[in-house]
Amino acid sequence: MAERFKLCICGHFAFGENKLNGQTIKTKVVTEALEQMLGTENITKIDTCGGVKSLFRLPFLLTQALRRNDNLVILPAYKGVRVITFILSFLRLFFHDCKVHYVVIGGWLPKYVRTKFLLKRCLSASVDTIYCETSTMMRQLAESGFTNTVLMPNCKDLPAVTLQIPCPAPRYPLRLCTFSRVMKQKGMEDIVRAVDLINAERGSEVFTLDIYGPVWPDEQEWFDGLKKGFSSAVHYAGTVPFDATIDALQDYFLLVFPTLFYTEGVPGTIIDAYAAALPVLASRWESFGDVIDEGKTGIGYEFGSFDALCQSLKDIADRPEQINRLKPLCLEKYRQFRPTEVIAVLVDELK
Repeated sequence: MAERFKLCICGHFAFGENKLNGQTIKTKVVTEALEQMLGTENITKIDTCGGVKSLFRLPFLLTQALRRNDNLVILPAYKGVRVITFILSFLRLFFHDCKVHYVVIGGWLPKYVRTKFLLKRCLSASVDTIYCETSTMMRQLAESGFTNTVLMPNCKDLPAVTLQIPCPAPRYPLRLCTFSRVMKQKGMEDIVRAVDLINAERGSEVFTLDIYGPVWPDEQEWFDGLKKGFSSAVHYAGTVPFDATIDALQDYFLLVFPTLFYTEGVPGTIIDAYAAALPVLASRWESFGDVIDEGKTGIGYEFGSFDALCQSLKDIADRPEQINRLKPLCLEKYRQFRPTEVIAVLVDELK
């Protein structure tokens, strides 16, 4: 008889590659936490990285996973969720003993399923429990008829900084950074324009901006053009290894998250910022209130409004001490996103 395992994890591991996207990072974070809590010997893995080649293997691999495990944890992105749930909805006609857990990455699922009847049917037939990053997602999925949801935020295991109290007084220029995929929809053009506009209006470098993160492959040409117009206050700082994010962030004044993706979930970059005691200025995306405590761990501005972004930065430039007061609260907030606390929600649901 084949050996039986506690669980199998099906996600975008990208073994042998240095992928820094949110899907890969969350897959690895969840897996490492489960390995610590359950033991590596009780866990098997399926890597969905590999495009078409991976797609052809999936039916066989998922069949083995359902046959040999008590639990299957899936972490597909929007391109993979239809394929994986379609395969599973068929296979579960024959394999009933393995419980399926869907850990959602980001906040896009409720809007995505709203107009996709077949996907809703496949999700209902294939998944026992859906783990949502925010309460906003849970409420929206309930409106679509899903009652099998559990709240489980994004999480990261990070070496939180030790904060100097009182915090040193802010000094000009105030150092800003972004820390995400580099693409138009992350609001990069807005924050670059805003920094240059305010510096020009004030007649000095009030702000500097460092942009971190991998450039989205389809938008390399766009970003190359954007860089040509960078002033001396704006720099592209490249990528940072997964285990070095706190070292990179801790000396900044403020993280800016000017996203134009309204359906963001719990962005990993904001968890990084909290562990680095770094307050956040962000557009108020759909789940903003699930992640940022207004006036305590960050400041929000009207979603998609360049004028509101500029006004927020001007207010901060006039009273930078208000940002320093938020640093201890950011560290406290990070405790909510530590894997040991978050993943316990999933462990409690395992067979």
